[in-house]
Amino acid sequence: MTMATFQSMGTTLIISEDRITLEHNRKIGNLRKTIEIAFTELEKIEERKPTLFSGYVYFRRNHDPSIDDKEAMIHEQAMIIRSKKKYKEYEKVSELIKQRIVENAQQTGTPDDRIDSLVKQLTSNPHESLRYEAHQGHLIISAHTVSIHHKTLHRGGNGQREFSISSINSIHLSKSGLKAGRIRFFTESTNSREKYKAYLASENELLITGIDDYHRMYEAKLLIERLRVYHADKHDPSVIPLTPRSTADELREFKALLDEGIITEEEFEQKKAQLLR
Repeated sequence: MTMATFQSMGTTLIISEDRITLEHNRKIGNLRKTIEIAFTELEKIEERKPTLFSGYVYFRRNHDPSIDDKEAMIHEQAMIIRSKKKYKEYEKVSELIKQRIVENAQQTGTPDDRIDSLVKQLTSNPHESLRYEAHQGHLIISAHTVSIHHKTLHRGGNGQREFSISSINSIHLSKSGLKAGRIRFFTESTNSREKYKAYLASENELLITGIDDYHRMYEAKLLIERLRVYHADKHDPSVIPLTPRSTADELREFKALLDEGIITEEEFEQKKAQLLR
């Protein structure tokens, strides 16, 4: 059921009971023309009033980064507002959206509450598992294991790989841009040199091609990390909590990949710019 609509600069904002929809008629590169964001995903609205330059409204999902003025002009989760008069029209529907965000948070809790609930769901039933879809395949997560299921055979010649949560040393997640993003798993069985080469090992990763893939895999990453903490708190000696890597650590790893010829100079510079943003 549609509660309200608002149009500005080739974009129509539709507010329903459980979500907002952005329908873009303007050209925004290769991005999708219709975007749906459920209120369970919507963290906040970042607003820039128009002055001498156009303003914008950016609907930020949970765990999304903030964006600058230039990014807002082409972002699929944003709409452009050129005049102060049009912005005043937007403010009327803005209050409705913000009210729905508050009401949803009161009903469903925070994203951390959701992860805690999923951990409880998995650990209370050894036969329970959760499925997270991505472009290349899907993940199956249980209380103690993660399995990667590929839609096509990877270089290892097998469409499925499973490993224990306790064996995972780190998880790397990247958004898609000019190239597909990825969720990659590094386990304790790989030494430092093998770890760099494993970065391109398709059997340890799934491709991410859109923002929906990214958000599903982000939740999967949080869930796996929280499961490790859960087992560590239960005094499981095989589980060592994941140690967050600093930007410097990640840059060193990518520099090593460059030095060994595994990635190109262009790929290294792109990743460097992303990490230092």
